[in-house]
Amino acid sequence: MSPTNKSTSKIDFAILSAMPEEQEYYHKFFSGQKCTILNIHEFEFKVYNYNGKQILLASTGLGTTFAASIVTLIHDYFHPDYVFLTGTAGGIKSGLKLRDVIIIDKAFEAEIQGAFSILKGTPFEGCLRHPLKNKIFPSTYTADEELLAIASSIDVPNITIQHGTAVSSNTFPAPQELFDRIKSQNPSAIDMETSAIYQVAWLLKFPVLAIRGISNVLNQDGSDDKIHESDIAGSAEAAAKVLLKIVDALLLKLDLKKSHVEEAKSAGSSEAEIEASEIITSLALKPHPEGGYYSQVFKANNKVKSTDKSRYHDEERSAGTSIYYLLKGNDFSAWHKLKSDEIWHYYKGSPVKIYVINNKGILTTTLLGDPLKDPNAVFQLAIAAGDWFAAEPADKKSYSLVGCAVNPGFEFEDFELADRKALSALFPQHADAITQFTRVSPSNTEKSESKNNEKIRAHL
Repeated sequence: MSPTNKSTSKIDFAILSAMPEEQEYYHKFFSGQKCTILNIHEFEFKVYNYNGKQILLASTGLGTTFAASIVTLIHDYFHPDYVFLTGTAGGIKSGLKLRDVIIIDKAFEAEIQGAFSILKGTPFEGCLRHPLKNKIFPSTYTADEELLAIASSIDVPNITIQHGTAVSSNTFPAPQELFDRIKSQNPSAIDMETSAIYQVAWLLKFPVLAIRGISNVLNQDGSDDKIHESDIAGSAEAAAKVLLKIVDALLLKLDLKKSHVEEAKSAGSSEAEIEASEIITSLALKPHPEGGYYSQVFKANNKVKSTDKSRYHDEERSAGTSIYYLLKGNDFSAWHKLKSDEIWHYYKGSPVKIYVINNKGILTTTLLGDPLKDPNAVFQLAIAAGDWFAAEPADKKSYSLVGCAVNPGFEFEDFELADRKALSALFPQHADAITQFTRVSPSNTEKSESKNNEKIRAHL
């Protein structure tokens, strides 16, 4: 371990927490790795070399001001590729237990929430626009999508991991006079730093993700009469174990991305093919049985039941799910149908031709894309439950990245991949289109559906 007075030193990851106690597990974990001490002004930072990456550990101090100040300092001097916030938080959501871990999808600041409605229509309304960014700043700030996708794919034995919202406040354990308003936004946890760091990430445009271990559980009014029973060490360690799993998954993805891109370049692939490969690795997409690549990024915790008891065999479903979905130029989404409605949203790349056969046998074609560039396109398209549909990129030399939201949420048993022969018999007038967007034509439909379900089960 050697101190240095470098004014700048590029790092890969910054792992921050409010208190030194929340970083003890990391120092133990990295104890066998090379460590460098970097001094900026009078501040000391430890940087560990882990699997070829430079990981900086730092405690910000308690509260939103210190958190925002230190993360800005670190961003300015070290330019980290990714910033993580870890440590403890108070539980708000019902059912949370000590040492449960919350992946913070989004965060908001408690005290400023009222301003968004109070200032509108007043001489102070301009305050809601950030003067340097020249944008209306949001009431809620979100984590980085790439990091959330990776976090959704990991599992740590003996630790309960949930996704949720964090509220930050400088009142400990919570501002009781605002607690009813806070609870109306359904946060999982409360802390004193996450929203501040997410706000700075929004302002300065860097990827961020917070992982919080539940150290104490608040009462319904925001008080905590068991504060002396708080488990700081245990909850901080649980959060650290989850974050380290995410870091390892991120390192693997970065290595894969590098190898995929290098392989694509060496093969003389086009810029679009290289970009598609980068997106697949960046968003941790995996092959889908209908064709293309996907990753689930959201699944609602709320459960619903259909009034039609036969649709889902009277079983509960998640209120909603969503995925990223990518099609390469020559690939297609084969004919399939769901028991739920699905909405496709255009994101990037080539527009997508979506073909739908409704229950009356009428075939329609819709171009999903950017209507601001192509008046024939639409940003989103809803496909009704039970309708057969398929899709392909309009530009075969490009790729298409879309989002697909299913309500009620997707389950593999609600998905049916078409059998070419059976669907053509049902809609003979569309036999050519059905043949074009099916990959196999097995003689036994039931065997085909069984194999498809096995594939779906493996991927979902």
